[in-house]
Amino acid sequence: MDKERGGKDFCEDKSVSVSVRQILSCCWGEYCVSHVVGDYQLREVEKALGCYGNKNGCFVFYCERCGEYIFQSMGCNSRLCSCCGKRYADQWAVNLSGAMFGVSHRHFVMSVPDSLWSFLRDWDVMRAYMDAAIKAFEDYFSLIVRRSVRVGVIVVLHPFGKDMRFQPHLHLLLTEGGFDNAGVFVKCCYVPADGFRKKWQYEVLRKLQEAGLPNEVATLMYEKYRKGFYVWLHKRGTINHSKLIARYVGRYVRHPAIANSRITFFDGKIVKFFYVDHEDRQVNVEMAAEEFITALIQHIPPSQFKMIRYYGAYARSVKGKYGTKVRSSIKQLNLSHFGFEKLIYCPYCHHKLGFVAYCKKPPPPNKEKLEYWIESSNQKTRN
Repeated sequence: MDKERGGKDFCEDKSVSVSVRQILSCCWGEYCVSHVVGDYQLREVEKALGCYGNKNGCFVFYCERCGEYIFQSMGCNSRLCSCCGKRYADQWAVNLSGAMFGVSHRHFVMSVPDSLWSFLRDWDVMRAYMDAAIKAFEDYFSLIVRRSVRVGVIVVLHPFGKDMRFQPHLHLLLTEGGFDNAGVFVKCCYVPADGFRKKWQYEVLRKLQEAGLPNEVATLMYEKYRKGFYVWLHKRGTINHSKLIARYVGRYVRHPAIANSRITFFDGKIVKFFYVDHEDRQVNVEMAAEEFITALIQHIPPSQFKMIRYYGAYARSVKGKYGTKVRSSIKQLNLSHFGFEKLIYCPYCHHKLGFVAYCKKPPPPNKEKLEYWIESSNQKTRN
């Protein structure tokens, strides 16, 4: 991988329009001949290649309370599709904002040294990596407030960095405090960073040792990182509005390792793209097409692996016991035959939606033509 630092002009050619789908369409067949591809990776790529985004058509619903039509575009739901990935992330963010407890939250990012990344390539080990987060928070918050509390934690696994390399780190949404045994929320605004880094280090190394990490490697990690492992707190600190935090973290949910807007060149053999590093500098990257595809599909998890997990007070089995009126703002029904998710409740007022029609084409931008368009689509469907 070749890298070259530059200035603020991010793209070599602003007029260039290259997509992940275009690269896969050109090179995937040859790539499968020369590389070992997992069944779950093959399925995700094939879904993305067969997707036409909003051109696939849509289902139309009507909300009597809002007096508005709601459209649900059909898509592939592939983890490699930029169009469907954004739609999934947007729906998840809306859903999450309606499902969070009415308390203040914080956003943490947690990771381990890069020398441990190779051990995390096993997806079973990655589960242990995510499990360690809730243990660290519950024990540490209980220590601070001097009583046993159950923290609500939502963990989002983000397996890649801006350069598409394997860089597994965790984004966490957590309640700023926890529920005690009586169901009373105990607020805890202050989390000593130094102490918590050490607690995170201890819990994640303990979990990884249970998963097979050699003891001598764990001992080396304690000796080398005496201040603990990486923990970053969002600069906003406390976030009281659930929609803000959900929208922010929603960017990390189910989207490809690279956005189409960052790809600047593709000639069938070479791919060029850029990213902006933590010092706000552009880094230009050049890869062979097969190297690019390898970097892309390595982040696809097995079909049963959950990239988003709910722990503590947010765990499904205990969430209702705390007496907080929490429900999802969008209930979803998986329709595997169509390959998309159907809206049941209005994303704006949460009123139950009425099904109107299935349309083979996307809706017209002119609202005056909308009712005629829906009626025409209904007639074609009936015929």
